[in-house]
Amino acid sequence: MKNNKNNLQQDSRELSIQASLYGLSFMIKNPKTKESKFFEYPFDKTHPISLEEKLKNIVKERPVLKHHFSHIQIIHHNLLNALVPEKYFEESNLKEYLKFNISLLENDQASFDEIKTLNLVNVYLPFANINNFFLNYNPSINYFHSASVFIDKINQIRSKKNTMPLYDLYLNVYSKDFQILIYKNEDLLFYNSFEYETTDDFLYFFFFVLESLKLDEKEIDFHISGINNDFKILKDLTDFVPKWNILPASNPGHINNFIL
Repeated sequence: MKNNKNNLQQDSRELSIQASLYGLSFMIKNPKTKESKFFEYPFDKTHPISLEEKLKNIVKERPVLKHHFSHIQIIHHNLLNALVPEKYFEESNLKEYLKFNISLLENDQASFDEIKTLNLVNVYLPFANINNFFLNYNPSINYFHSASVFIDKINQIRSKKNTMPLYDLYLNVYSKDFQILIYKNEDLLFYNSFEYETTDDFLYFFFFVLESLKLDEKEIDFHISGINNDFKILKDLTDFVPKWNILPASNPGHINNFIL
């Protein structure tokens, strides 16, 4: 294959995919040349079974996604997860941890990620059909839940702090849902995710969390990711919380995707 400064080297490229019911995002990186390509396909909320058909249509448009990459990582973004303290975790009971908050089907396949830095295990339902689709082209893939990746990235950021605030709050915002993560000093105090349709929905869930935990906004350091400076939600949030630290995206120029 010809070398071209505008093309990625096929033999060393890595592919990251973020899959959700609201869209599919892709990042192709070349660790040698530091080049990257990012593209995303948002759509109205679909059914998990229909997600594979949407992926197939995208691959027809972008056959590069069928190439043999040196590494494939799939991030499953949904609200179908539960954090379990490591000391209470048993791999044989994956569905038991989910059944209290999620309506499970008999053929649902549960998986888990270990979050070693916090002694937690994230149990979740991946989009198995998306995993299987890419296994047809690569014999080995790695996959994680978006909450695991988000928490891990925030832990890396916090590990570089010289001093910890009393409360550290992190929001990761998507077009139809958001994740919220709160630490008290060194310890994880709270994690959850919420779907929303309007800015009012978003603000309701955000302040519901603060009120439920009886947190004083003056004692919290606020951080936000996955959002542009001119985005309406951020503007409305600053009416109540003036100071927000905006976390940069993994790939410069794509601030709306923090974890990919």
